[in-house]
Amino acid sequence: MRTTKAVLTLLLALCVQVGFAQSRTVKGTVKGPGGEPIPGASVIEKGTKNGTATDASGSYSITVAGPKSILVISSLGFTTQEREVGSNTTIDVFMKESNEQLDEVVVTGQGVGVSRKRISTTVSSIDSKELKKSPAMQLDQLIQSKLPNAQIKLSSGQPGTASIIRSRGPVSANTNTTPVIMIDGVRVDNLNSNPSLGLNTGGAQSSAIADIPMEDIDRIEYIPGGAATTLYGADAANGVLQIFTKRGKAGRSNVYFETQLGQMRGTTDFLRWQETADLVFEPGFVQNYRLGFSGGTDAFNYSFSGSIYQDDGFNAVNQQTRRNFRTTVASRVSNRLRYSASLAYSNSEFTRDYNANTSYSRFGNIEGGSYGNVGDSNQTYLDNLKQQLQDEADVTAITERINRFNVANNFTYDVSDKVVVSFDFGLDSRNSKQQELGTNALQIVKGSYPDGTTDQGYIDVSTRNFLVLSANLNTAYRERVGDFDFITTVGGQMFRQNDYQTLISATGVPDGSESVNNSADQSVQDFYNTVTSYGLYIAENVGWKDKFFLDLGLRFDGNTAFGDEIGLIPLIKLGGSYVISDEAFFKNNISKDVVHLMKFRANYGEATIFPTPFANDLTFALNPYNGLQSFAFDNPGNPELQSEIAKTTEVGVDIGLFKRLTLGFTYYRTLTEGALFTPPQAPSTGQSAQEKNVGEIENTGFEIALGVNILNSEKHNMNARFSYNYNQNNVLSTGGAPEFVVGGFTFLGSWVNQGQPLGYLRGAKVVSDGNGGYEVERNAYLGTTFSPTFGTFGIDYTWNNKLSVFLNGDYQFGGQGVNVDDVLRYFGGVNDEDRFPQEVLDAGITSFFDLAGYWVEDANYIKVRTVGVEYNFGSLLDSRIKNLRLGFTLQNAFNWVSSSFDPDVTGSGIRTQGGFAGGGFAFGTESAPRIYLATLRVNL
Repeated sequence: MRTTKAVLTLLLALCVQVGFAQSRTVKGTVKGPGGEPIPGASVIEKGTKNGTATDASGSYSITVAGPKSILVISSLGFTTQEREVGSNTTIDVFMKESNEQLDEVVVTGQGVGVSRKRISTTVSSIDSKELKKSPAMQLDQLIQSKLPNAQIKLSSGQPGTASIIRSRGPVSANTNTTPVIMIDGVRVDNLNSNPSLGLNTGGAQSSAIADIPMEDIDRIEYIPGGAATTLYGADAANGVLQIFTKRGKAGRSNVYFETQLGQMRGTTDFLRWQETADLVFEPGFVQNYRLGFSGGTDAFNYSFSGSIYQDDGFNAVNQQTRRNFRTTVASRVSNRLRYSASLAYSNSEFTRDYNANTSYSRFGNIEGGSYGNVGDSNQTYLDNLKQQLQDEADVTAITERINRFNVANNFTYDVSDKVVVSFDFGLDSRNSKQQELGTNALQIVKGSYPDGTTDQGYIDVSTRNFLVLSANLNTAYRERVGDFDFITTVGGQMFRQNDYQTLISATGVPDGSESVNNSADQSVQDFYNTVTSYGLYIAENVGWKDKFFLDLGLRFDGNTAFGDEIGLIPLIKLGGSYVISDEAFFKNNISKDVVHLMKFRANYGEATIFPTPFANDLTFALNPYNGLQSFAFDNPGNPELQSEIAKTTEVGVDIGLFKRLTLGFTYYRTLTEGALFTPPQAPSTGQSAQEKNVGEIENTGFEIALGVNILNSEKHNMNARFSYNYNQNNVLSTGGAPEFVVGGFTFLGSWVNQGQPLGYLRGAKVVSDGNGGYEVERNAYLGTTFSPTFGTFGIDYTWNNKLSVFLNGDYQFGGQGVNVDDVLRYFGGVNDEDRFPQEVLDAGITSFFDLAGYWVEDANYIKVRTVGVEYNFGSLLDSRIKNLRLGFTLQNAFNWVSSSFDPDVTGSGIRTQGGFAGGGFAFGTESAPRIYLATLRVNL
């Protein structure tokens, strides 16, 4: 307590100091070696978050604290430069091309803008130039195949559904692998699964990531777990994905308009029968319109962007409409105080078809063999079936509506030239409503009830109101003493999450009514959870001769769900980096034309993973019985419950060769101690499963990121990138607890057990008996749902700064998945040919359970996610049009796979809200559609 008071007293003292700096506005242009403007270049006041970016003409304007301020100018592909302001009001910068990225300024991991060379861990970034190439309308699609050390897999092609995002393997069996997501320093809802009381319409999980407002994103930074926790606190074990939005610029106002028009078509690459596409898929029209403007003065600037998106889906049911806007303002309140804010709103409405695990699924029933072998059916049968499916589509009514607000505020106070205090606070409010209208007409056409039924209609309505309030007070102190320089960061952080859900079910609803009031019976459930997490931290980054850097951090993390039982958890970070290529002996012995960069780095960091809120409490459930109250045991409770601690060690090297090639290599090991497992209780106890700190999980692996400048001339520029990631996950110990299932089925499921990876596939396996025959091995290891090998690739070519061609993709190898559709076809007598070896069947092994292993397939793939071309016409109509661009993109372009199903669409497999998700089960779900888009961008 005394420590806390001392820290707060120090912060207060710093805030009230009086200084003598005089603010001033600096303008200028940023251009390349040939004099061409560089749009989107970052211009940041060194040691602060105060920054801007150049416009389409390469111009910028920024208000800084005073003449001693230093501008840091950086852009992808160019050497970062620094300029002291001095008495200048105009600073023009000519950049030099380079593959060296050590001087790029990043914020994530330190809380203030520092050069990448000072950071001892991996930070990946996507700049605005790269973001503009993507036609994606939701965040997970936007970053797919662009972060070298992360994998993003969309679990369904239906709108608003969940994805699996992971990097260094699953560190917990109690939560999924989604990172913390922040916008302008404020946490946002990152629930990447159905909520606790979400509708069950066949397993298509809704996601809070799909509707994060996408307007005016300037850049994205991603840091894996471990070291991320020092500044970002609880639940950052899977890393932090931080989004920074654009700011307006002083001077002439800038207005832009963008439209995208195209077509959406169902992906047919993975269908068992091509007739499925004729029966279900329908091309849909895609349209997106965006309007924005920005400008301002030396003391105040603004930016606004709004968009309307609509598509007709790729079948007769799915439709989607999104309305987004974001406005940002930034003001120099006084010579020392700066204020910036962003406000975003997103409204999403879409319809969803029944999916996978329900007899109402149109697509799943075809691919699952419910209608027999449609590939051998005559045209009359297919025509009748298509009409049947259209009739079902006409009465399907599953809708979801989301309203979401993001508000971020930042106050930055320059106590002196060396001390800056920053305060971020804001909120993310997300309100969603899911509704399934099961009319009598629907159930009649689905065959559940005979014609004339009038009393079997139902309505299910699920609502979720989520609010997160977050605040962060951060003080940064910079000092130089001789050959040493110091960046000291002290701060505190708090975020409070309110999650309120209801589920209303009404039966006996007459057709024509959408109100639960018009029903014979209603029932209701609710879910309420409020948790506050908080922490205090101090971080120190020490540099010596601008070559060697020491990175230290200490955090105390707490959570109101557990109070004194867990208390404040101390977490440490320790790292260092060494730029050996800046040493004189290195320069004198190795030509810069051969090796122009070599940096070594190492880091150790700890992260918390708190248990499920209130899982430590002994609770009872009150249930109605015959009009009276009835009590039963609910959660058994565990007063010894503690937080999981994920301890990550990593070492790496960054190398630049021949002034054209950069190579980054990182080896890591993450050990999760006190891992939370939920094994079943002994039947004799009569109690449900209880979370316990009994496990130990290990993730080891390495990451390779390669960048190559293939062409670099006055008119031609070509760059390529490739990443390779390998992860080995292993449950070192279960503390003697029995294995338990986290997804799938009893006979073929996803399990947790000692000596195996989390969520491994377990079932019967046919093996040789050594005598020319076969036998069945029970409960055998059949594969891993997380592919150990994955990566990204991309290439872009520019001609004369006008024509651009680009391609992005990703891949995975070594993982497995279950073809559940063929399991269902097996029962219908139309299973895949040659699924089972004939000699095994001849040996008398024909039991469905004994053949389980044959439905497990290798899930390797190489996918080209985006292909595009764009032409920049430049300035037109006597510069009244500053810039005009025309482009064409193809999304989800090409697929090469080893399996008979789509390895992406293998289900999120989440059993509880935010729970473990390994996927691995391909089951009656459409793949992400193929989208053809033409784009027009105009800057005025």
